[in-house]
Parts: sequence; structure tokens; C-alpha cells
Amino acid sequence: MLTLKEFEGDLVNKYDNFKATLHIETKYDIDLISWTIEYERPNENVPELVNLLDFIIGMTKAIDDHHVN
Repeated sequence: MLTLKEFEGDLVNKYDNFKATLHIETKYDIDLISWTIEYERPNENVPELVNLLDFIIGMTKAIDDHHVN
């Protein structure tokens, strides 16, 4: 398990309490990967982190494709 907490930068300037957790578990020779992203929007005008989620999904798929080959 790996937990990342943002202390400065764009995410901290827009969102409160940002934290991302990567959890990898192996069952029956299969690696299961779970990402959890926790954050608070200070108000409804601040967008959800859909672009970050898309990036994490793409990165995880690219790593998986690399390891399969």
C-alpha cells in the first residue's frame, strides 16, 4: 500500500485534504490494483477531479500492458 498526500501545488490550492492511496494485492497469481482518491471541494464551483482519475486509469493500464508484454 502506498499513500500520497499533497502538501503544496495546484491540488492544494484548489482542494482541501487531498490524499491518493494505491493498494496492490495478489490473489491466485493475479495482481489486483485499487486506487482511492480522497479530497474535499471547498465549494460547488470547484470541479471534480475527473481528469486526474482518467490519467490514473490510463497510467495503470499502460503499466499493466507493459508488464504483460
